[in-house]
Amino acid sequence: MGKLSSTVIMLVSALLATGALSARSFAADLAEAAQAAAKEAAEKAAMGMFPLKPYAGAKGFVSYAPAGDFYSPGTGRTNFIDYNIGWNAAAFGGVTAGDFVKLQLDTGYISNNVSSLSGVTDGSGSVAAAYVLAGVVLSAPLSPLTKKVIPFAGISIGPAFPVIGEITGQIDGSPFTIKGNQGVVGALLARGGVTIAINAKLGATLEYGFFQTADFSLSTTDNISSSGRASTDMTAHLFGLGFEYHF
Repeated sequence: MGKLSSTVIMLVSALLATGALSARSFAADLAEAAQAAAKEAAEKAAMGMFPLKPYAGAKGFVSYAPAGDFYSPGTGRTNFIDYNIGWNAAAFGGVTAGDFVKLQLDTGYISNNVSSLSGVTDGSGSVAAAYVLAGVVLSAPLSPLTKKVIPFAGISIGPAFPVIGEITGQIDGSPFTIKGNQGVVGALLARGGVTIAINAKLGATLEYGFFQTADFSLSTTDNISSSGRASTDMTAHLFGLGFEYHF
């Protein structure tokens, strides 16, 4: 009985010691988590309710422009300009405001060459625009369990600066020209896509964007518009990818 009692006492002591070690380890983990939470809370308190953290990046897109509307006082509005597939390059930067909101500034250049002009021969030229747009992007992890795939959607507005490469062609053998004569118009960019987190700071983005300008004025020869005036806009569907870095 003495030996059995000693064995039982030793087993109980070992179990109690193991339990004490586990309790201390668990308490240490809780304390570390509490310290991390307190540090994060202190950082947020120091920076305000929505801490602003900067980020920046660059993107490249394929630009598909549907048939362009063309307005002249004599003929009204028609689908006149057909475009080839073009391109768009953009740089962006901004700040995250909390976990779900980004305040973003985009600057870029979009260009589509003329494929053909309705009712004319030898139509050629290009329509392009530089832009600077500011807006809001909303984003959130796909599920609470992962932050690797982050959907986003947003809208931006601002000025665009049309760049019309002289558009030329012939109507019944008579040559004509169309030139841009307006320096700045309003523009809108709506976007949606996903950011795939590569690491804590770097992400790759897959994005669709819809770009639209207001009408901008053109000057023409009189065989296109008897008044010598016309207008068009720039519309494009953008498909591309990019990278963003969070500082």
